[in-house]
Amino acid sequence: MTMKIPPENSTLINVCIIPNETVSNKCIRLSQSLKSDGTMFVLDGKTKFAHMTIYMARFANNEINNVISSVSKSLENAKSFECKHTGYFMTKGRYFEVSYEKSEEFMNLHEKIINSIKDIRINPGNPFEEGYFTPYTEGQQKNTKETGYDLAYNLYRPHITLTRYQEGMMPSEEPNPEKVDLSFQLNKICVYKADDNGAVYEKLSELEK
Repeated sequence: MTMKIPPENSTLINVCIIPNETVSNKCIRLSQSLKSDGTMFVLDGKTKFAHMTIYMARFANNEINNVISSVSKSLENAKSFECKHTGYFMTKGRYFEVSYEKSEEFMNLHEKIINSIKDIRINPGNPFEEGYFTPYTEGQQKNTKETGYDLAYNLYRPHITLTRYQEGMMPSEEPNPEKVDLSFQLNKICVYKADDNGAVYEKLSELEK
């Protein structure tokens, strides 16, 4: 990766699943319980929302309407399925996440969304190295060059991020949140603008399933 400055007039776009209100509120409560001097953010339901990324990449601002319409068209025949909570996970990038089952339904949806918009992303083959990529493995580099998203295809893992820790501020022991069921039925897919950490902050489109 050679580009260090985000291309002008471009936006990081996150196509994501939004859990129902009950699960969203549980995620916010869990996230808030992790807040410390070492966390970079927590969910609050106002500026940081509980969401499950399906696909995320950077697009030129003048392509955003095409992104929305292409995603909408790709979901015309999509069906709802259960997003099954399986546990928690701390990534090498210092994110603490709610993990979900990587089912066939998830992968079909993931690949459908990728195929619908990956070809209109900005600078395909030489993307800007986003802040959420770190640390950047060979597999992530390959996926990003091919799709714009580091966790595409075999690296995809359905998850909801609860927080990210500052470098050097990781807790000595992995957090152990209260035992709650965070499973839910998929019924809402949204297109959002995302910040440098991949956190969504401005909804552009909402699609009910």
